[in-house]
Amino acid sequence: MRPVLLLAGSFIRQNRWLLLAFIVWPFLLGAFAWSPQHHARRAEVLEILQQEVFYGVAVVAFLASSAVYNEKRSRRIIGVLSKGVSRGQYLWGLLFACAAFALIYFVAVASSVALLLVGLSLQSSVFLVLAGFSASFWAAALALLFATFLHPFLAAAIAGSAAFAPLAFSKANVAVASAAALMQVAGSLAAGLDWPAVLAAWFEGVVFTLAAIRIFAARDVTVSIE
Repeated sequence: MRPVLLLAGSFIRQNRWLLLAFIVWPFLLGAFAWSPQHHARRAEVLEILQQEVFYGVAVVAFLASSAVYNEKRSRRIIGVLSKGVSRGQYLWGLLFACAAFALIYFVAVASSVALLLVGLSLQSSVFLVLAGFSASFWAAALALLFATFLHPFLAAAIAGSAAFAPLAFSKANVAVASAAALMQVAGSLAAGLDWPAVLAAWFEGVVFTLAAIRIFAARDVTVSIE
């Protein structure tokens, strides 16, 4: 577990400016609805919140899809794997880092919403964070799976399509489209949390990662991608 956490911490340090942007972005968007003369209307806040949820899931998926490619291009991956780190630990480290990005981002989102909507319950804020985090974890794991054998832009496009396409339907199936169901929960400040969707997202995310490890174990990381 220690190598996984060290890899995740290293990846976060490398992308610290993106993390800072993740923290600031919800408050910048929230500033458009804030006024010292009156409280923001709930409809306005929900519109901004939906944008923030979609943005967060999309960026985390793209971050996960580009991680392996960037590590191979910089040749850093060879040095890391030569230190006795398994390929499974390597991918888990990248996924944990992406999950940390998502968690921090949605805490910032919940904080900005709480500042705009006076009286927002702590429970609603927690549900927002859990739903957004779980959807991002699912999308990141799927993007990481496809990134082991596809170009990162294509991997991100597939993961994004799988996450967002079900939103076109009135109700997303929990088993097939858990990320879409959770984004609907997070973007509406629902009073309850879709726990089956949360569990499905976590379970499927782990399955995606295990599949990615199997594929990645057979890939040659020494070949130049330039």
